[in-house]
Amino acid sequence: MYESFWKLSSKPFFHWSESARFYRSKSHHAALLRLKYGLENFPGPGLVIGLSGTGKSTLARTFASDNAEFRPFAHVVFPALGCDDLLRLIAAELCGNVVPDGAGTDAVLRQIQNSLKQYAGRGQRPLLCIDDAHLLSDDALQFVVQPLLNMSESDDSTRLSILLLGLPALSSRLRKVGELSERIAVTTPLSGFTAAETADYVTTALTRVNGRDDIFSPAALNRLFEVTAGNPRRINRLCDMALLVGYAEQLAQITEAHIDAVGAELLPAAA
Repeated sequence: MYESFWKLSSKPFFHWSESARFYRSKSHHAALLRLKYGLENFPGPGLVIGLSGTGKSTLARTFASDNAEFRPFAHVVFPALGCDDLLRLIAAELCGNVVPDGAGTDAVLRQIQNSLKQYAGRGQRPLLCIDDAHLLSDDALQFVVQPLLNMSESDDSTRLSILLLGLPALSSRLRKVGELSERIAVTTPLSGFTAAETADYVTTALTRVNGRDDIFSPAALNRLFEVTAGNPRRINRLCDMALLVGYAEQLAQITEAHIDAVGAELLPAAA
């Protein structure tokens, strides 16, 4: 709607889930390096901890895209299930087909094991990513995640890398399952952008779609960082709405006052 007014070739700010638009801040770059080292050198799961909107899911997809040796990439986004349903969902993601109705836990695990052996025979190492892993029940951690780790660690022909993404509460949840917490290969925290990264992210997003790099004034960029705490999802929401407001009011530039107004509407707790 506002693209022609600002002379943009397309919308610059989307939901922060596209690997092609992934901005490698210092925190995210370090996380990618830590994950690569940990998952390549240790058998246990990788752990990515961060607040909502800091880019955990996009980081996982970017990691999988950057590292072709981790294939296939199975992404589970509904972990708040009973153990049987969760295991069947994981089997469907890893094996590429639906587990027959009535199949018991042993049958599901055998299907996963057979698929892992086939992948290993082709020189592949699957990566299972469980999003919102803080929602996993204690039983799911103990009777789904841990058996998959046991399967992978006990036989080189059934190698499986596991990546758990979640809110900070996930760390304390894992500590309750002592055997599992001791096997974590790497833990990497994600934080928001710095003030400089926030400004660079916004101007990069604008110039990528042929926009001016001064659509947001320097003061507006500083205020954007303060209002969002550098959270990528919040930055995208505010910038997108600010451009819409600018179009509606026929502005020449987005100022600090406009960021305050949009922030008060979209993020009242942060404004």
